[in-house]
Amino acid sequence: MLEKPLFIMMELKYLPDRDSRIVLWRNTIQLFHEYKRPKFIGPFKAAEFNYRIESLFTDSTNGKPLKPDIVASGKSGWFVLELTESPNSKKPKLESYDAIDPRDLSQYGLITHSKKPDIIMSRLSKVDDGPYCQILVKNHLKVENEVYIKDKLLKDSLINAKETDLKRLPSISISLLPEMKSMEIRRGLIEIVIQLFQPEGDGKTVVQIVDEGLDKLSGKIGPAARTQLIEKVNDQMKILIKDFLSEYLEFKENKYISTGKFKQHHKTMQYVVLKLGNWAGIGQKTLDDFP
Repeated sequence: MLEKPLFIMMELKYLPDRDSRIVLWRNTIQLFHEYKRPKFIGPFKAAEFNYRIESLFTDSTNGKPLKPDIVASGKSGWFVLELTESPNSKKPKLESYDAIDPRDLSQYGLITHSKKPDIIMSRLSKVDDGPYCQILVKNHLKVENEVYIKDKLLKDSLINAKETDLKRLPSISISLLPEMKSMEIRRGLIEIVIQLFQPEGDGKTVVQIVDEGLDKLSGKIGPAARTQLIEKVNDQMKILIKDFLSEYLEFKENKYISTGKFKQHHKTMQYVVLKLGNWAGIGQKTLDDFP
């Protein structure tokens, strides 16, 4: 049996649930879902919107591709949702989404509309993005400029959800996102990689790893973005094996799995954790440093 610290390591302050990009996405996605305990119906869920992530659309004026972070559609209308941590205004990008061809909604299983979309900006802190509705999702849900939303049902749902305490909601286990860069992907993979060394583990394919990291987003992401993320995760896992854990981790029969040399012992696991920290750029840590 492994000693308890192995399972406590998920509490480390640098794990991906504390990354601001993950917080932004998790808290935004919560608005499309509902829970019984605590009782919560997200405003987008209440207005019966279905959504897709990183899907490709066409500019109806010039035919150029557009790929907003989230597009959602329901019976009452549809909207584009952009998420960013950037301190700069996203007004030009938001303006471009006004030209998305609504006929493209059908290829993603979304209800089609002839009208233009509502456009919403999601952030952790306020920035002037021009004449567009803005939601702030850091701790409590803030809604700014809702006057610019044309869909009454959508507007009323957001107004009713103002000041929702997002911290009390169950955490969505998102650790991977399509837009992540290499080091963010590595941090997002730590918890999943650790599972490969647990007793009776039979390994995971790269697709299983990506699906686990995406959690609720897995069935919502566009095929191109999904393929790209799978490739990026595969690249980072190969680097982990080649340069950090070649003795204890391998790719065998289309799965990432611990090698026969790995033994269930806290000293061995300590070594694995240190190597994972080096790989993810989070510094030296030992099991003695864990809470």
